[in-house]
Amino acid sequence: MAPLVREAQTADAAEIAMAHIRSWQVGYAGIISGDFLRDLDLDLPRRTTRWQTLILGAEAEGSFVLVGEAEGEVAGWLSGGPCRGEGSEESALGEVYGCYVDPERWRQGVGSALMLAGLERLAGAGYSQAVLWVLADNSRARAFYERHGWRADGASKLFEVAGENHPEVRYRRRLP
Repeated sequence: MAPLVREAQTADAAEIAMAHIRSWQVGYAGIISGDFLRDLDLDLPRRTTRWQTLILGAEAEGSFVLVGEAEGEVAGWLSGGPCRGEGSEESALGEVYGCYVDPERWRQGVGSALMLAGLERLAGAGYSQAVLWVLADNSRARAFYERHGWRADGASKLFEVAGENHPEVRYRRRLP
């Protein structure tokens, strides 16, 4: 059965947070501190509240949060909206803020369904191009994005997590 993609509801917040945590724990193993990743489970209540707030405020900010369901359960999420970069050139871009799928659902079409729906939402909002940021060392995510038409555009920055700086690269693509 193909994944169902729909608008996130506040009732989805705990499942979104859990998918986010699990995907970080598996996807960033060997990249981000193992102690930090193990302790993410302790952060579930705070992350759930944060997701409730993000979902409630999304429309007012011109952004969106989508969930991908598999077998009736939230298996992943994608959020996006106006580019958060600085400068006038950036304000004309859409951005995928994040796309994460529970590792138990990797390679089952959830991420692809979310990406397609997210790109359609950004195009429908009038953006002709979009960007996203990915950790430079996250080869699995980079390969996924590249399969979906994203290409590194040469921009980079540092992402601080667990007291460590990790290089991120920006990807860009035209929207459908």
